[in-house]
Amino acid sequence: MRGRPKKSKIRERITAIINKIGLSYGYEIYKLYKDLYGDVTSRIIYYNLKKGVELGEFNVVKVKRELGVYSWGDETERVYYALGPYAILASEDMQVASKIKQKQREVKYDWSKEIQKYYKELKEKARRAKGVEAEKILIKCDKLINWCRTKLKDPDEYVKKIDSIKNFLK
Repeated sequence: MRGRPKKSKIRERITAIINKIGLSYGYEIYKLYKDLYGDVTSRIIYYNLKKGVELGEFNVVKVKRELGVYSWGDETERVYYALGPYAILASEDMQVASKIKQKQREVKYDWSKEIQKYYKELKEKARRAKGVEAEKILIKCDKLINWCRTKLKDPDEYVKKIDSIKNFLK
């Protein structure tokens, strides 16, 4: 296979950090990562956050403009991330992230829009899937169903929709 591998130890560690604090922005993740795991560049953190959004491991929950005194000017834009349905939680990274003393933030977000987006994406891929690709989509369906159950009070409507994709692939 060519190019960079989809799996990343750095992204797994970022996942553990976000899981511990619930919601965070790039620079804060960078500082926590550096404290917990050692030397890393902010550039690689931002690359992995962007890649994680593409893979469904992270979701952009909000973008907030903050006023202050920064080296580049008087305002900054903070992109806040939460865990997505395809996040991979490694136990050893979770143990290290448990050292974070920061209180977990509550994420206020309309998860049904995100779930609908992932559902449409899976439905489209299922139409074209064959063989091994269909198996991968079935696994993603299961992950999305579990994620629905953690994010919504009444996930039944979405679980039925995702189950219809699974039945189509079987």
